[in-house]
Amino acid sequence: MQHPAPENLRHALQAALKRRTGAILATVSAEGMPSTAFCSWIVSAGPDRLALALDSRSTAHRNIGAGTAKVALEILADDLILAVRGEARILKEQLRTVPFPCALVSVEIAEIRDHGVDGVVFTAPTYLFADGKEHRGEVEDAIFEELAQHKPTRE
Repeated sequence: MQHPAPENLRHALQAALKRRTGAILATVSAEGMPSTAFCSWIVSAGPDRLALALDSRSTAHRNIGAGTAKVALEILADDLILAVRGEARILKEQLRTVPFPCALVSVEIAEIRDHGVDGVVFTAPTYLFADGKEHRGEVEDAIFEELAQHKPTRE
């Protein structure tokens, strides 16, 4: 496994997210209780920002909405494991393309670290749609397109 140079981690992150890779989002409640969520709908919104779709019924959504905005993500791509720390903000309560309550969340990146291990070839998690559910791929394409339309702004 070849690790990206520290100055290339943002580029490696952007490239990985173009391939529709998954991420584990970690949040913390106001009481300090940690929570994780798997996020498959995540895109780069520029070198310093991510955009992701987050189920509005989730603990992660409640934590971010309650003001505990510090988050961590573990980006799981082929031959690449990146830890991202930053601050999350709910920008839109309902994405128009998602068929259930799902918010647009923006994460301003504060730090990226390489969590790869020399000598270990990592294969990203993947998923397929069950027979008869292939139409979900079209829905997913629309979700990624909507996330990609997110225009980063300075807060």
